[in-house]
Amino acid sequence: MLDAVLVANRGEIACRIIRTAQKMGIRTIAVYSEADQDALHTELADETVLIGPASAIESYLSTDNILEAAKSTGADSIHPGYGFLSENPDFAAACQAAGLTFVGPPVEVIRTMADKGHARQAAIEADIPVLTGYHGKEQSRQRLLAEASGIGYPVIIKPVAGGGGKGIRIAQNKDEFQQMIDPSRREARSAFADDRLLLEHYLRQPRHIEIQVFADSQGNAVHLFDRDCSIQRRHQKVIEEAPARGLPDHLRQQLTEAAVRLTETIGYVGAGTVEFLVGGAEFYFMEMNTRLQVEHPVTEMITRIDLVEWQFRIASGEPLPQKQRQISCVGHAVEARVYAEDTSNQFLPDAGTLAWLQFPEPGPQVRIDTGVRPGDRIGIDYDPMIAKLVVHDTDATACWERLGRVLEASSVVGVKTNLLLLSRLSRHQDVRNGATDTRLVERCLTELSIQDDVPQPVILAIASFCLWQNAKAHSRTTALGFSREHSLWFKCDGWRMNLPAVLILDFELNGRPTEVTCKPDQDVLETEVDDVLYRVSGRPDSDHHFQMTVNGQNFRIVTAWSDAKLHVGINGTFHTVNSASSKRRLYSEEHSGTLTTSMTGRVIKVLAAPGDKVTKNAPLLVIEAMKMEHDLNAPISGQIDSLDVQVGQLVEQGQNLGHITPADNSKA
Repeated sequence: MLDAVLVANRGEIACRIIRTAQKMGIRTIAVYSEADQDALHTELADETVLIGPASAIESYLSTDNILEAAKSTGADSIHPGYGFLSENPDFAAACQAAGLTFVGPPVEVIRTMADKGHARQAAIEADIPVLTGYHGKEQSRQRLLAEASGIGYPVIIKPVAGGGGKGIRIAQNKDEFQQMIDPSRREARSAFADDRLLLEHYLRQPRHIEIQVFADSQGNAVHLFDRDCSIQRRHQKVIEEAPARGLPDHLRQQLTEAAVRLTETIGYVGAGTVEFLVGGAEFYFMEMNTRLQVEHPVTEMITRIDLVEWQFRIASGEPLPQKQRQISCVGHAVEARVYAEDTSNQFLPDAGTLAWLQFPEPGPQVRIDTGVRPGDRIGIDYDPMIAKLVVHDTDATACWERLGRVLEASSVVGVKTNLLLLSRLSRHQDVRNGATDTRLVERCLTELSIQDDVPQPVILAIASFCLWQNAKAHSRTTALGFSREHSLWFKCDGWRMNLPAVLILDFELNGRPTEVTCKPDQDVLETEVDDVLYRVSGRPDSDHHFQMTVNGQNFRIVTAWSDAKLHVGINGTFHTVNSASSKRRLYSEEHSGTLTTSMTGRVIKVLAAPGDKVTKNAPLLVIEAMKMEHDLNAPISGQIDSLDVQVGQLVEQGQNLGHITPADNSKA
């Protein structure tokens, strides 16, 4: 068995690997960048090593830095986790050359399957269907354009290396294809240090089904059943389940047999995932990931097998712990990925400090995988995942019901998240019926009503009630413990001599200052916002939870405090309410010419300059965050009179970068 493992990763997967290694008596070494100095995985490990600055290229993607950390700590093995260097054959070869055990498949197998073009050829040799495509070495624009025309649109563009949806784009025609080549290359280079592209014909509404496989060095290979990963957005998985529902038995058998056949054909060793696109009764090989997947917990839940433990045992030369006939599938499991992102703004990643986290207590049927705690910062350098919520039950219906309850009981304060989207997805009729495909989220965005539907005055009325209740609770005792309950001087009910009780509160919400007039009436707070009266009543369910009624409408409320700011969660969406300054700011109009960033990131391209005339929605900048590119578009038509930004500059969410003088008809 291995003696000491260096975990060459971060976040929840690093925590996961460290816990399993320690359970097996293996000493653990965590590496971290300057951005992760106080990260949870560094606290869990037996030893830690700084490997560079926040930039992944200079830290988690630096082979030299990681190998030096292994040497200095006496590690005898390296577990790459998933992402970063896990599918990099040169890194695996470097580990081998340094005398370290790489917890993964052989170098040449990684080299074959990490290159999607070579992987396609391996699938063809294993008699597995593949989509029409191009995976040649010639990467000129002219050659790619010619190949795309030959394949026939729509065409999907993929990086030859890597995964996780990075660099993937779908071109419906030649013009779109020409516009997408360069951004795809840049994202691929940034995320995987390899900008080669692969083209395939795009299936419009396929299912994404994958098979978990394992093989040992003695030539034995097994599958651990299938997973359905069809619920995606921007080509990145959002919710996964195991096993896939609605697959005919013969098709499921064909998929598992094809996955094991490919595993045996290429001489695989360790954990891997063979991914397929399924359309009707047909299936096509998509790729093989030579590592654990983010969604591996659903397989662990239905098999009760610790896949990381199997990885360590196989890397130590042991045979597979179980034969195929011994592996059973029990019940159903679903995983939901909680991301820091703005679902109402094209799923742009969000950055900020996690002021408060709340997830249900884990147990046999509920698993919470996370690598963050309150006070940690979600930055722009890495994947914006906050947690994975995994549930298990006897069947799919009960499992999806359980996931819905877990999502409703979960809260994140400090960044925008996709929790509300996940909750609504979990209750969507097509999801409950198993009628999913890779375009479901895109197709149902309007139906899912991701946009917040609670009016701002109602939010302020609820915030007023929360502040009033909080003040009452803190006014009941003095610092010495004496009762204040019957003292007029410590009451928070707006009492005035010979006049009705009134509280005047100044708030700021979404940049708009508003005065709220409140009149306590026993257990009811009458609030006046923008000349409209709201009667608010409620009762606390716990320290942070309220059941509240506003003018007869019921709301589920969660409250949290950070930096003297009140965060109010209303039916799953959080709003930050500040105390407005005495000097009122003008509220930004919808059609303002001010150029404001909607996300935190680094400028990688400037497409316009002062003096340029632009039309509304024309791209002005390209900003990179979480290894993906996002355009900053012109809010109006007009002429740019200032644009204070340059390539390489770090910009913060809400930062003003310039101004456009509107054209005469820009406000029409």
